[in-house]
Amino acid sequence: MDIIKDFNTFLNERYVPDNPGKMVVIFGPPGSGKGTLAKKLKEKYGMKHISTGDLIRNSDDEEIKEIVASGKFVSDSQIIKLLRKAIKDEDLESGIIFDGFPRTVSQAPKLDSLLGKKGVGLNCAIFLDVPEDVAKERIKGRSEKEDRKDDSDPKVIEKRFEEYKEKTLPLVEVYEKSKKLFKVDGTKGSEEVLKKVKNKLKLS
Repeated sequence: MDIIKDFNTFLNERYVPDNPGKMVVIFGPPGSGKGTLAKKLKEKYGMKHISTGDLIRNSDDEEIKEIVASGKFVSDSQIIKLLRKAIKDEDLESGIIFDGFPRTVSQAPKLDSLLGKKGVGLNCAIFLDVPEDVAKERIKGRSEKEDRKDDSDPKVIEKRFEEYKEKTLPLVEVYEKSKKLFKVDGTKGSEEVLKKVKNKLKLS
């Protein structure tokens, strides 16, 4: 009986959809258009957009609220906990866009593990390739247009790029080795970028 109970628990934890959608990571430098691409994929193809930044900001977990308020970083285990809670069974069938995770090389296998326990795997890691000077001009324009204070401080922007180059850019090599990388010229218009991604993912 214990074996049957354990097996039933395994099945409940490992939901495997009949027709799984695409599991996609989007990453690139600040100002590369990650949010714009994710929004278009969600609107046009019904994919679930999961932004870890939004999950952290909107979390009702008191411990996470205290960490954010103190200016400290939320741990990987806490982010995984938020992701696990955010992913619903129907999302596995419609497809999921992960925006903001993984942000480091060490986080990549943690996402693989999370998806594996759901019975699916990562299909593609979309890297929006944009030169730093172009990305900074975009951020400047976004700041003026949307009055975003986090985009108006040059020191904050420099810090974001330093962190990106040190922690996130190495993911290019990781996903290149795993044959999951899809590099897109992010300087093209948003519709051209969407078209290339659509074709890569075979979306209709």
